[in-house]
Amino acid sequence: MFPEGNVWSTFIFLLLLPTGAPAEKICSVLSNHEVHMGSSFHIYCIFKKECNRLIYRDEVSFNHSSLNSTAVIMSVVNLTRTTTFTCKCQNEPEPCGTDIIPGYPPAVPQNLTCIQEGEFGSVNCTWKTGWETHVKTTSHLWVQGAPPVSYESVVVHDGTRSALFAVSGTQSNFSVWIHTSNSLGSTNSTVLNFTLNEIVKPLSPNIWKVECSSRQCQLYPDNKWSIQLVEIRYGVKPGSWNTVSYNNTNLTTSWTVHSLNPYNLYTFEVRWKPGLRRGLWSEWTRIKHLTDEEAPVAMLDAWYFEEPTQTDNKSFKLFWRELNNSEARGKIMQYIVTVTERQISNKTADINKTKVSCFHCNVSISAMNSKGLSPARIIELQSITPLPYNASHALVNNHTVALSWPRPGSAEPVKEFLVEWFPEGRKKQLQWIRVECHLNTAHITGLQPAECYEGAVVYLRSSGTRKAIFNRISTWQTAPQQSPFPESIEPKSESVKVKWSEIPPDKRGGCLQNYTIYLKDSAGKILNYNVPYPQREFTIRGLKPGQKYKLSISAWTTAGESPVENERPFKLKNSSETLEEIPLAFVISMAGAVFITCLCLLCLCQFSSVQRRFAGCCHCLMPSIVPDPANSKWAKECASEKGEMQLHLHLSDSSMSEEEPNTVEVEEFPQEKLPEDETISAEETLHPVHLPAESAPYQPSITSSYLKSFSNDSSSSDATQASRSTDITVDYISTHGVISGGEEDEEEDVDGDEEHKAFPFFPCPKSPFLEPLLINGGKLTLDSVKIDCSDFLEYG
Repeated sequence: MFPEGNVWSTFIFLLLLPTGAPAEKICSVLSNHEVHMGSSFHIYCIFKKECNRLIYRDEVSFNHSSLNSTAVIMSVVNLTRTTTFTCKCQNEPEPCGTDIIPGYPPAVPQNLTCIQEGEFGSVNCTWKTGWETHVKTTSHLWVQGAPPVSYESVVVHDGTRSALFAVSGTQSNFSVWIHTSNSLGSTNSTVLNFTLNEIVKPLSPNIWKVECSSRQCQLYPDNKWSIQLVEIRYGVKPGSWNTVSYNNTNLTTSWTVHSLNPYNLYTFEVRWKPGLRRGLWSEWTRIKHLTDEEAPVAMLDAWYFEEPTQTDNKSFKLFWRELNNSEARGKIMQYIVTVTERQISNKTADINKTKVSCFHCNVSISAMNSKGLSPARIIELQSITPLPYNASHALVNNHTVALSWPRPGSAEPVKEFLVEWFPEGRKKQLQWIRVECHLNTAHITGLQPAECYEGAVVYLRSSGTRKAIFNRISTWQTAPQQSPFPESIEPKSESVKVKWSEIPPDKRGGCLQNYTIYLKDSAGKILNYNVPYPQREFTIRGLKPGQKYKLSISAWTTAGESPVENERPFKLKNSSETLEEIPLAFVISMAGAVFITCLCLLCLCQFSSVQRRFAGCCHCLMPSIVPDPANSKWAKECASEKGEMQLHLHLSDSSMSEEEPNTVEVEEFPQEKLPEDETISAEETLHPVHLPAESAPYQPSITSSYLKSFSNDSSSSDATQASRSTDITVDYISTHGVISGGEEDEEEDVDGDEEHKAFPFFPCPKSPFLEPLLINGGKLTLDSVKIDCSDFLEYG
């Protein structure tokens, strides 16, 4: 009994138990293991005891015959593949059997060759073994001798074997052959006789330096051999060789290869041979080198198109094709673009496109490498006028279109035609070809199926450039793969305005023809509306207010319709909602307009020049007759009394309405006549005033009668002092209506000045835009008052 729970101990004990001896096979098989392919033969099974015998061929029961109680025989006919035969007793676990392999005897070895690798190297012989034997086959190289020496061969690759043997210093003549054998037969090759002088093969040349100019290269070998013949092959593309041979001498240090092209990466392969009748060619030595650059030899092929612009100068997009290696003759570092209009301006470009702005100019483009510039391509940049006829086209295949266009008249000689094309709406993918002037057809190749193209045939003439347009060309079309997406839906009461996006170019399937708008109402009724391409907005009218709809859009090519997708619901507005919205929008817009107008006027009125012009306009609207202060009631009373009079100023301040109004004592002083030789200055007269006929005795131009004001508190003798000259300064009625007796009164009564700003008989309306109208220091005389408003405006 094992200890309970000790599982690992039990497992190890069982593994260490001694096992019985292996069971002895109950039978044996008599037969060859390798037989000729397709042959027939017999297999015998010998049993050690009588039993119920079972015979199998590849695990399938096989018919057999019994020779006696312990032997059976099996007949095999036309065996063509490796087969396993098995014999066993029914109650015995260990069977007996054999694998029989059909095969061929070896073929006679062919193409026996021997080469001595280097002047003092071993001899290596190779040969072809012939067909596959399918059974184990051995080959040996036999070299003559007494006795002959055998060398074991090795497999070089399928069907080829080789063997290597050393050469003694005295032996130079050799005879060799190949012996091949297997269980089905053996054979020998023919005998090969040679001398070492015939089979010596020099080592490959060692090219240690290559020097190249633009047109030739010089190769320097490490020449340690006595070599007579040299062969060099060279080329840019592998397999496309040019070959040159040289007779070499001991004095030769390099080989020169001529007639090369600039800036090309050449592959050179070199081999050599000891002599014309001695030895073999060496293996090729490969080396690559780049030839030097030269200035570009060809001019660029360039063209342009005009871009939309809002300025006076026009904008052109300039394109050109890169030069190939034979034309560029070097690495193009940049392009030089020279624009000639009013002045010459240069610009450089690193890529094969640039933008030029000018009104009408010439442009030259050159490519530059380290050795110089290419010849300049000169193009006249101008707007190209379309011709009244178009170019026609015919499909050739899915990638090619044949174009044809009218020939120009005899009066319009053409130097060259240029055919330009690009995918619809994508001018930046411009392509073009040039066509000789005597032709009027061309093939456009490289077109993509399911793509829409447009372009033109340009007539290049010395007198001007014009073009015949072609558009909407597609080599092969499909239905659009995607439908447009409705970007905006603007519903109203009885209509809806819809705008939609463009389909991406790779989803259009060719040239679009039109769009279809599907409108489905709440009852499921569908209306459709066709819109021509390229229009992308449409207004649907005659709908019912307040109704709900669903809208979707599809696109069409000649091959079919796009999927109907991107359905969007919306609801029309009621009539009442529309009427309520209109006044609100109108009020908002009008209020905004008024606010902006007032703001602009307020800003403009801050400028004095605007104020003067505005005041001039106001003057034109005023009455032509302005009241004359000299003819006023108080002026006449003053004249009749010939003395002092009181001027009552009624202040507008309500706080003073109950008090007795202040009075101003005014005294008129007649002016003395001026001498004849004395004139009145402009400052004294201000402006001449023309009076009516009835007031002729009053001459404002020579009269200097003034209203002198007296303060109610003044008791000085100055109240009766008369001023006989205009040079005498007296107190006058203030233009601000302030009753003042001097500087001290003004300082003491500041608040009073603020309350007495209005002058009741001022003849011109007061404007907030006008500057102060009086220039005589705040003093007012009758002559100064006797002017119209235009005089004030001029001094404003």
